[in-house]
Amino acid sequence: MSTWVTPEEMERKRKRNKIILYVSFPILAILISALFTLLANSI
Repeated sequence: MSTWVTPEEMERKRKRNKIILYVSFPILAILISALFTLLANSI
């Protein structure tokens, strides 16, 4: 079931995915560093 997507929609989706990627990396880095900090403090 594939719906035909216009080039404009493709571009919009690509830009949104890029923004999500750029936002999720710092958040992931913060979460991982917080986890390591908690583990280091518990030892």
